[in-house]
Amino acid sequence: MTASLETRIADELSQGGRVLVTRLLYLGDTILTLPAVDAIKRHYPNAEVDYAARGAGADVLCGEPAFGMVFKIPEKEEGTRAMWRTLRQLRQRRYSVAIDYFSNPRSALMVWLTRARMRIGGDRRVRRRLYTHPITTPPEIRRASEHHLYYLHPLGIGVAGESTKPTLNISMAEREGAAAVLRSAGIDSDKPAVGIHPGGKWEVKRWPVNRFTELAGRLLSRSLQLVVMIGPGEERFQSELRDHIGDRAIYLPTLPIRDTAAIIEALDGVVVCDGGIMHVAVAVGTPTVGIFGSAEPDIWFPYEEHGPYAPAWLDIECRPCHSHVCDHLSCLRGLTAEAVEEKLLDVMRGGVS
Repeated sequence: MTASLETRIADELSQGGRVLVTRLLYLGDTILTLPAVDAIKRHYPNAEVDYAARGAGADVLCGEPAFGMVFKIPEKEEGTRAMWRTLRQLRQRRYSVAIDYFSNPRSALMVWLTRARMRIGGDRRVRRRLYTHPITTPPEIRRASEHHLYYLHPLGIGVAGESTKPTLNISMAEREGAAAVLRSAGIDSDKPAVGIHPGGKWEVKRWPVNRFTELAGRLLSRSLQLVVMIGPGEERFQSELRDHIGDRAIYLPTLPIRDTAAIIEALDGVVVCDGGIMHVAVAVGTPTVGIFGSAEPDIWFPYEEHGPYAPAWLDIECRPCHSHVCDHLSCLRGLTAEAVEEKLLDVMRGGVS
């Protein structure tokens, strides 16, 4: 009797076969797939896992020991020739399995073109035909990390018992680089330092700068050293904050994502808005408060059971709305600096509120 595809793939992975994991867009979503990568490595320790992503998602994974190779998928403006070069490299890896966590038409086609024998992706429209195993996640699975783990069922890996906490491994060289940056900026390593990140892509996820200003004042009054970080294109938020609190804080420029992760790891706590940097902060193990507006912490913050990590949100009638546009932002504007400060102090003490 011929063995099933699942059985043959399990044998290949046990003997060192290769898996491609891909999440094309968004830094935070890339970080949220890492528990699934960890599960693959635990169940198939001989397997080699590669990752393919765009932008900061690829940058943050470069150097991670979990991966054999990390492929940075070219942007559209780089042209089709660059994309075909990357596809040839992916095809040469001869994957046993390719897992598509984005499952849009472009990513589905890319996974199909790898010629992986098992292709796993979302059960969506016509592109489902490009996967050997289109997946529909049961409605009772709400956490994003558990959703990603469910995609591993064809590999014989279940959700139960698997951790939903991602981990990034900061190297000694990266730690030394972060220490040098903080030292040159004036941070005393013998005194507690906290970070705030007032930026964010979506207004419905971004706590107003005036609230960050209030929080900064409260933290500075506690004689905490304050480090203000920003991402690309977010200089205006830092500038506005600086107009109100002056030079009592340390203001860092936009840095490469791995450098930012190393600096966050060196801090005693951080407050960030729901987004990629929030997930990075948890992944490096820093006590983290994530501020939520329109989204649900139950889905996007699967971390509280794993350590000093807590979401902060205002429980009002219209949230969570999951909207990208809002004309009043009451859920964010009504969240007080005092409430966020209490959350931060609690996680810094090692508690979870």
